Amino acid sequence: MEWYLHHARPDITVRTATPGDYPAIARIQQTSPEAAQWPVGDYSGFPILLAWIGPTAAGFCAWRQSAPDEAELLNLAVDPVYRRRGVATALLEALSVEARGDLFLEVAEPNSPAIALYKHHGWVETGLRKGYYEHGTINAIVMQKRP
Repeated sequence: MEWYLHHARPDITVRTATPGDYPAIARIQQTSPEAAQWPVGDYSGFPILLAWIGPTAAGFCAWRQSAPDEAELLNLAVDPVYRRRGVATALLEALSVEARGDLFLEVAEPNSPAIALYKHHGWVETGLRKGYYEHGTINAIVMQKRP
């Protein structure tokens, strides 16, 4: 499925990623050290949305439907060259179309730009996971968004 998000930017397209997109996903992830750094093959079990600006993959998000009425955003990253251009917004909007029920995520406590982005899109803080990242040294904020 493909979405054209005219209200954000007419040149942003979001579609479901395929295994052929893994090199682009790896590139985006490598340029985004604040995102979770998964081995790219680990994404094979999850749906991935890939955002394009023109012919270039600009960002992605991996997610899962964890229950019939609950989904989890597993990872979101935008190439720094394309940040602050509506790419993350387009991905979050496409995720809201695809996922069913309440959405959840964990975000590193020091990642204030991501926390601000999620809050701007209606996510609320619902908990804290102490020592969730970096071998127990960084807390995760749990956030939720209701449909």
